[in-house]
This record gives sequence, C-alpha cells and structure tokens, in this order.
Amino acid sequence: MECSTFLEKMQVPTAAVQVEVGSLYSVLLRVKDGRKARGQRYAAAVVLTLMLLAKLAGQKTVSGIAEWVRLRGEWVREQLPMKDERLPCANTYQYVCDHVEVDELNQYLGEWFDALPSAAVRQGEAAVVHLAVDGKSLRGTRRVTSAKAATQVVGLYNVSEAYMVRQTSMASKGKEREAAAALIAGLDLQDCVVSADALHTQPTWCRTILQQNGDYLVIAKRNQPELRQAIALLFSQPPRPFLFPEAAAHSVDKQHGRIEIRHLRSSAELGAYLAPHWPGVTQVFQVERTVTRHGKTTQEIAYGMTSLPPVRLPPDALLALVREHWHIENRSHWRRDVTLGEDACRVTLGKAPQVLATLNNTVLALVDRLRLPNLAAAMRRFDARPAEALALLLSPL
Repeated sequence: MECSTFLEKMQVPTAAVQVEVGSLYSVLLRVKDGRKARGQRYAAAVVLTLMLLAKLAGQKTVSGIAEWVRLRGEWVREQLPMKDERLPCANTYQYVCDHVEVDELNQYLGEWFDALPSAAVRQGEAAVVHLAVDGKSLRGTRRVTSAKAATQVVGLYNVSEAYMVRQTSMASKGKEREAAAALIAGLDLQDCVVSADALHTQPTWCRTILQQNGDYLVIAKRNQPELRQAIALLFSQPPRPFLFPEAAAHSVDKQHGRIEIRHLRSSAELGAYLAPHWPGVTQVFQVERTVTRHGKTTQEIAYGMTSLPPVRLPPDALLALVREHWHIENRSHWRRDVTLGEDACRVTLGKAPQVLATLNNTVLALVDRLRLPNLAAAMRRFDARPAEALALLLSPL
C-alpha cells in the first residue's frame, strides 16, 4: 500500500484533542504517572504523545524531541491540552520518563496492537501466530569511562503481525533466560508458536510454553550437545524413506547480489526418544543454508525441534517459520539501531533509554501496520506533516 493512499484518507485534527476510545492516546492515558500532583504542568500522556510524534518525525534523543516540539509550539498548543504556555524542556521529558511504569507502558501498547484486527494474510485453519523471543543491547547507554554496562532488554515480537508484544529490561546480559520467562508469564499462548534461539533451548522453557497452551520452536546448538548430536546423527545419512520417513522443503532467494538456498529435512522419528527429557517434542529438523555472494560460497547447518506436529506444521511452513524467527532482528532490532538511531542515542539517565526503546517499537508497529513501504520515507513525511502523525495517535486504527 502506498504511503499517500492510506494517509490521504485520514481525518487530520483541526482542534484540540478529543479522546477517542480505542485510540493510541487513550492507551497512554492509562499509564501510571508516579509524579506528585503538585506542580505538574504537563500530563504524562501529553508528554508521551509529544515524544511519539517527534519519534515518528525521526527524532532520536530527548533534546532533539524537545527542540522539534518547540519549533512547532503554536500548533502543539492548539492540538494538545496544555496547562502552561511554556512547552516541556528536555529535563521535563526525562523526569516524566523516570516516573512512568515502563513495563506497564509496554504491556498496554502490546495489548492495544493485539486487539487490532489482523493485518496478516493467513490461509487455512492450521495457521498459527508466530511469536519470537530475543534479547537486545541498548549500546548507546554503555559508558567506558564510568564502566557502565549497556542496558539490556528482551522482547516478545509478534512476527505474524509485526509488532512488539512485550519488552522488559534485564539485570544483565547473562539473565536473558530469567527475563524471558518473566516476559511470557501469565500469557495465554493458545494457537501461538514461540520461537527462540539456542540460549532458550531448555526443558523448563519448553514445558512452560506447553503449560500456557502454546507450542515451541527451538534451535539445538552446542549448549545442548546430546540433543544436537541425536538430531545430527538422524540426518547424517541421505533420506531413507523405507527406514526413517521424513519430509523436505526447499527455498531459493536472489537479492542484493546474493543467492541463498535453504534445504530443510524434518522427521518425527525422534519424538519418543527425546520425550522423557524434552516435553512435547513431535518433530526435529535440519536446515542447510548455502549462500553465494560475489563468487564466494559459504555453507552452514542448523538443527532444531518443535512441538508442532507435521499435520499442523508441514515442511514448507516449518522452513518459513525457522527463517521468520529472525524478523525480530531484521524487522525490529536492525531498524531500531540503524533507521531510528537507537545505537547512536547517548541517553543514559534513568528510565529514558527504555521509554525511547518502547516508543521506537511503537513507531515500527504503526508504520508496518499501515503497510508503508519505507520507514525513512514515512518519517520524512510525518516530519513535514505532523498533523497526519497526530491523527494516527488520536483516532482508532
């Protein structure tokens, strides 16, 4: 869908904000504000809305957000409820960030996107919602001079609908497993498959997902040597249908001067053997990936397993699922770091880095929801036409 096709149909606000039930602004109004009431000039929802408007327009830092808003001061005061003629300074944005519940903000935004009508095209009753878990470092928060480690977060990304369901910070990089378990705690994972990298290939993780009515897909690497060896041994010989029935899928991608060939083999033969230690496993797989770029060819093999049986996850769908797990990297983390400048952002104080990361997730989700083909081009448009960005936040999608 072209950017202009959708946005031209939007009702651009011409007067002060009217809160509409189901709008993104109404979600921000629910976020708890921990500041004392005395002396508050700006509601937390208004400040967060200004931050999101500036982020949609391409601003990357708190100071950049403050200046962007100040340059549009007259228009901002007409559109949003402001008790004071003065506009928030950078310190005010920082102060508000420090007093909002970040986990609550992430939860409410994820629930809002989850409640929207499905934008993905799925065929057949066997389709499942794909959720991916992965950790991320906010590299800009690291300080060598003070020996301050970078802030670490872990996210649960809805690959099928392209939005971050939840995101939370973790105590350190080595605590990703514990943070991921807390992230999915209490979620009803019915009709969902949760994929994760080898760090989460643990019986407890698999059991937790099954207990929450979901299915899992995990990768087997050297941190689980017996599992990896068993799967590798099964696929060490050419297919022998008469002895060990298996299925296969194949894909070829040609783009950016690169040819990438993936070949998957899957089998249900190890289910009974692995079941005592790995709950719910129904099929294992091997993916052989061959990449040719500038005449040089590289090859790698990955192994994994899933609790989804072949009748619900045939080989073509399994191959797609394995590949699409990395959407959390290339559709979320990479665009946050490169296009939205998260890695270059040097904001380190308080909760501001986590709030900015949450707003980056929201920007990506909105742009993908609108099927806008280019994030950078969308931000340039919203910078030139902020009323269109405001309309996204004040009206239900």
